[in-house]
Amino acid sequence: MFATLLARQGIVEASEVANLLGIYAVATSEVDNEEGMILGCWAAMIRDVAEQQRTATRK
Repeated sequence: MFATLLARQGIVEASEVANLLGIYAVATSEVDNEEGMILGCWAAMIRDVAEQQRTATRK
C-alpha cells in the first residue's frame, strides 16, 4: 500500500520500492531467515503490482 501511495505522488516507482525491499530482505535473511522470507514475499507482491500498473499504462 505504501509503495502505491508513493508512486501515485510521483515520489518513487513501485518497482524501485520492490527492488529495495528485496535487497533488504536478503540482508535481513542473513540474521533472521523467516523475517527475510516475509520481506521477500512482500517485495514480490509489490513487484507484481508494479508490473500490472506498467502493463495497464501501455494499453
